[in-house]
Amino acid sequence: MANFMADVEKRLPVSQETRFPDAPFYTGSELPCRFEAEVYNCVVRGQIPKEIDGTYYRVMDDALWGPLYNDDVFINGDGCVNAIRLKDGHADFKMKHVRTEKFCIERAARQAVFGKYRNRYTDDPRVKHAIHSTANVHVIYWDNQLLALKEDSLPYALDPDTLNTNGYYDFHGQYTAPTFTAHPKIDMSTGELVAMGYQAKGDTTTDVVYYLFDKNGKKLEECWLNAPYVGMMHDMAASDKWIVFCLTPLEVVPLDLLKAGHKHFAWNNEKPLIFGILPRRNPKPEDVRWFENKNAFLGHTGNAFDGEDGCVYLDAPLTYGNKFWFFPPIGGDPKINTTTYKSHYVRWKLDPNATDRAVEPQELVNIEGEMPRLDDRYLTKSYNKLFMAMTNKLHCRENAVIGGTYNSLAALDLKTGKYKYWMAGPDVSVHEIAFVPRHENAAEGDGYLLSVANRRDIKLSNIVVLDSRKIEEGPIAIIELPFRLRAGIHGSWVPASQFKERKDLCDMSGVTEEIRKQFEGITVKTPFPSNRSAGNAGNDVNGKH
Repeated sequence: MANFMADVEKRLPVSQETRFPDAPFYTGSELPCRFEAEVYNCVVRGQIPKEIDGTYYRVMDDALWGPLYNDDVFINGDGCVNAIRLKDGHADFKMKHVRTEKFCIERAARQAVFGKYRNRYTDDPRVKHAIHSTANVHVIYWDNQLLALKEDSLPYALDPDTLNTNGYYDFHGQYTAPTFTAHPKIDMSTGELVAMGYQAKGDTTTDVVYYLFDKNGKKLEECWLNAPYVGMMHDMAASDKWIVFCLTPLEVVPLDLLKAGHKHFAWNNEKPLIFGILPRRNPKPEDVRWFENKNAFLGHTGNAFDGEDGCVYLDAPLTYGNKFWFFPPIGGDPKINTTTYKSHYVRWKLDPNATDRAVEPQELVNIEGEMPRLDDRYLTKSYNKLFMAMTNKLHCRENAVIGGTYNSLAALDLKTGKYKYWMAGPDVSVHEIAFVPRHENAAEGDGYLLSVANRRDIKLSNIVVLDSRKIEEGPIAIIELPFRLRAGIHGSWVPASQFKERKDLCDMSGVTEEIRKQFEGITVKTPFPSNRSAGNAGNDVNGKH
């Protein structure tokens, strides 16, 4: 028997606490990362426009420990926040896990202690009443800090520079519900934060709560109501006058099934897709209006706005089938090819005075895409430009693009119903787009697009920068990382102007102010021709006077 490294490796079992299922989201390029890192001055191909000044934050699901149950869903890993800070054409990178209560307990135990996704009855009994948040779905900037979000709990607050966890965040005691949406909306025209929670009085409850906070963090509105049934309400939308709730037929299973160890959600082919609208200001529970369509999947909203006709319009990707295949119907088969489902970007007209609850969507763009992102300056307003992650099915290798990841980035024009796109390649998965306006007064959708590209061919990750005017030409800059990231979920672009003060992202210990004054931003001059000069002694190299 050979004793080469590869042969020995096959014979030796992996330690139980880090033994992951043999499944696509735990192997190959999606093998859990399980590390924290920073890279100062990343390698850049091309040129990052100097007008891009700020930080792109995203959060990825990173399983630190082998799950207690092999049939647990892959979105139950620990939240790891990635930060890419761009300034003067340079890029610094940092990533760190959110120190949730779950993270801290399992770090002490050196193994998984918490059970299945959103099922306390599968835990070690000692943590049944602990905070279960993995903080792995979304990250936003609010109250001069980052909020890492998971909809079954309140946010965790993080320092935007060190990424250290500051603790559980309840809006300074003003938010009393135990759950908080993964997708709050920050209205840039008012500075207000719009939020909600579902299962807001505990697992399997129909209770929904709506909150509105002003730009200074003061609570303006709180309204409790009940949904038609208990299901996933992953995203929401807001217009100037209305809040829109989205209830997808991923139904929460009965309590007796949860106690028997079942998954939290199960697709119900008999339930309709439901929308609810509630006045944004001075709402009362009886003000909510519910609408329904046939059974379909709506995971994320694009935008909502008020029409001159008094109706509220909601735009979103719509899929005719269960895109969250890992939550099959009770007793159903989770092995479903979701690429066979028809998807498109649609608009819903929701009339507050309608007597008929039935609504039908109008197709805006025929595109197989998700993760909609608009120019945030137009959130809650009428708009025309939108960006999405997209699947080009004509150029996919088998298993190259797995559920929740895509191979193309698209720019949509809603007036024409057309879109342009760039495809990253059959072995590359791209993620949600972050939009950066070209300048403060730039036209709608005129700017730069950021996204993470996971290179499955070489098992490394890049951050790509594209010009929204010519997206089909591909990246104008590629920021290279010397390692791979896992598929991320959501994130936010935060311009430097929003930070309370400008600080370094990476560790600069030992770099004194004296050293900074003497060397920061200098023009390097060499006594002899160097490998970066034009060949003449004394030439300036990569700097400024």
